[in-house]
Formats: sequence, C-alpha cells, structure tokens
Amino acid sequence: MAPTYDFEAIIQKAVDDGIVPGVVLYARNKDGTLTYSHATGHASLSPSNPRPMDAHTILALASMTKLLTSICILQLLESPNYSSSFPLGLDTPVTDPSFPATYLPDLASLPILSPTVSDPFATRSRTKHITIRHLLTHTSGCGYTFLQPQLMAWNEWKLAQENKTPHLPVGTAFASTVPEQFSWPLLFEPGEGWAYGCGIDWSGWLLEKVTGQTLDEYMQENLVKKLGLERGLITFYPERVWPGEVENRKKVAEMGKRVGGGWDNDLAGAASAGNSNAEPGTGEAQGQHHPRTRHLDTPQLLNPPHRGAFGGQGGFADLAAYCEVVYSLLVDDERLLKKETAKLLFEGQIKEAQAKAALNENMKTPQWVVGYVEVPAPDNEGVVYDWSAGGLLVDEPGERKKVGGRWRRKGYLGWGGIFNLTWFVDREAGVCGVFGAQTLDPADPLIEPLIKEFEREIFEKHGAK
Repeated sequence: MAPTYDFEAIIQKAVDDGIVPGVVLYARNKDGTLTYSHATGHASLSPSNPRPMDAHTILALASMTKLLTSICILQLLESPNYSSSFPLGLDTPVTDPSFPATYLPDLASLPILSPTVSDPFATRSRTKHITIRHLLTHTSGCGYTFLQPQLMAWNEWKLAQENKTPHLPVGTAFASTVPEQFSWPLLFEPGEGWAYGCGIDWSGWLLEKVTGQTLDEYMQENLVKKLGLERGLITFYPERVWPGEVENRKKVAEMGKRVGGGWDNDLAGAASAGNSNAEPGTGEAQGQHHPRTRHLDTPQLLNPPHRGAFGGQGGFADLAAYCEVVYSLLVDDERLLKKETAKLLFEGQIKEAQAKAALNENMKTPQWVVGYVEVPAPDNEGVVYDWSAGGLLVDEPGERKKVGGRWRRKGYLGWGGIFNLTWFVDREAGVCGVFGAQTLDPADPLIEPLIKEFEREIFEKHGAK
C-alpha cells in the first residue's frame, strides 16, 4: 500500500485558499522504492483559458537553471576536447587575457563599486582575477540588482546618464546577451565576499565561447540527450520546441500573483518573523488575511525568441525531466558526470574563509531565499553552509533532533528559483526531490512552509535511517 502524505493535504488547502495556483512534485530515492509524482491546482488562472496543472506541465525554472548550467560547465572541465588545447579548470582565470580561449573581456572590464561620501557611484579597478570557481560559487563579486540596493541605484543612475529605459524586472524579460543584461560593477574583489548573483549567467556565456555552440544547443546534446529525454523537455526556448502548435504551447504554465488586499503588509509581517513561520495552508500570514492568487499576463517570459540563453535563470522544464537530473546525481550513475567530477557538486568549493563566512552570514537572514533554510546557529551544534559547484551545500548539519528535526545530512545539496520552485539531493539520506510552482510572489512566506513539509516528509518516510 502506498504511503499517504500529510503534505498533500496541506498543499491542496493552499491551492484551495488561493495561496498558490498549482504545484508539481517529484521525489525519488536511491534504493528504488520511491518514484513519486503529484500535481494539483492550475497551470493557468486566465479567466478566458483556465488550465489544470499536470505532472508534465512545463515550468519556468528561474534560478533552478543554475544547476543545469553548472553541470554543463563541469562537463567541459572533464572533456578531452577542450582540456588538451588549453588549461580549463575551476581556477582558470576568465578575466586574464593570457588565457584567450576562456577570456571574457566584457566581464574583465567591470570595475568594483566603491562609493565615497561625495560620490555614491564611484568605482575602482579590480586587482584579482575572476575564476570559474568564483563564478559558480557566487564569490566573483557579480550581484543581482534586485537583491543589492546599491547595484540597483547604480544601474538606474547609469541608465539615466545614457538616457535609457531600465530593463523590465528580473524574471519577466531579458536583454539579448549576458553582457547587455549584467554589465554593472562588482560588489567586492573576487574571493573576498559572497553575494548571490549573475556569475552562472557569465559561466553560460563562457561555455558558448569555448564550445562555439549556444548554451541551449549544448544542453540538448550533453544533458537532455544523455538522460534519454525527449528534446525540449529542458530548454531555454519552449516557443521553438512547438512552433505554431497551439495545443502544445499550452503545456507551458502561466504566472499567478496575489494582487491587492494588503499583500505587502502580509509579506513584511511574515518575513520579519522568519522565512517559515506562516502556518501551512491557513491562508494567513501572522494573522493577516491574504488576497487570492490571480492570473498575471507575462508574455515577456517567452519573447522575444531571439534572446540569448541565460544560464542562471532562463530555463524551462517538465519537472519529470528535471527530477531525472537530480536523480542521476543522487545515484551517481555517470550519465552526466564522471564520479570524480560529480564530487565537486557535493563538496564545498569556496576556498576563502572570508567568503564562506559571508555566505553563512547571508543565510542568517534567509527571507530572500526560495525554500526552507535552517538559519546557521552561533554555537557549534548549528548548521554550517558552503557552496558547491552546483548549489547550497550543508557542510556541517548540526546535531539531528528527534522533534521538528534536522533531517538534512552532511553533503545535502539544494537551491530554488524565484517563481517558488526548489530541488534537493541528499546522497547520505538517499533521497532527491523537486517542488514546482509558478507565482510572482518570490520567496513567498506562505509557500515556504509547503516546501518545508514536502521535503521533511520525504526524508522521514524514505530517507536512510
């Protein structure tokens, strides 16, 4: 008899209460006794064309794209096609013109933001090279404007100087190329801090330079095909997979958002209390009523079709296909990476102590992170994080608790995407999973508990004891 799951009832109530339009779930375990999928709710809340969510609805991945791009970069590192012609490794300096095959002049030209009392937009020259490791671990100094107010202010100031209109908010539109989208100053010298940002987008740009292929072309051949998946089940261009096929185009989910009704106050109230304090399925955050999710028209997500492939945020996938990626990493089957290369995904890759300290400091206020983050504790019993070549890594899990627990083990790897999606792989516990939603309420404190309950129950019922 298949186990029943408490999280399914919690998620269903959240759908019924209008907290989230729809959810897709996948989970597997190492010994093969779990192959789980579940979908509920709506892929579209459009009054003129409502559609149900199903297990194969195509979702915009946002930052869940980063794992896929990171895997592709690691494939380059182990490929004899490139290593024989030039030195390519995690510590290859991509801002050093002495390495022409990997040199990124647009990235190399970026200064470091260094405001003064008299000039808040002053910059200075970078003195250290940016490496592939820095790009993959968010220690390059590359940030995101939507997370860094100082970068947002600089970007608006710069565009005003050039009489240009700012790009639409991240997640709704892209410039044509990575340099056009992300050529703002660095936040610090490479390796001297940690800031979540566009480093993996620059990594995808590097892959295109090295291989002579687009990132999407490379990914179809070296990730999708190697997993035995149908072309386009993971892609940057869903509109190219089914051109002109109206019925197939409907496979792609549309966005929802809670609009009006004091949602901003709800978010502030829940976030100030921590990123998982809203009661799952209650329809309230800290006692405040929320507005129901409504359809939001976001045609920018799919257009224009000639945009570049942004390796940090631009992917789409059937989550069954995405689960196949994390399952391959869980069982270490070498379909994507050799075992010695795959280890880089499950070992901390931040070399500099100050950068690792900055990462853990960031995780002490994780309201911006999609998914459940246990806050690092000031004592030796708490969780300690590192960043691997592919995501947030539990470096030290802390003492496991019997009640309300710490279920994650050393080497747990995971991350999420701004539209409220997450993935995880825990080799020691022997489980992996994917949670998918499509809402423009990023790091939603009402959805966070749903993600937490899904993961916790999968670990408790199917993880190694």
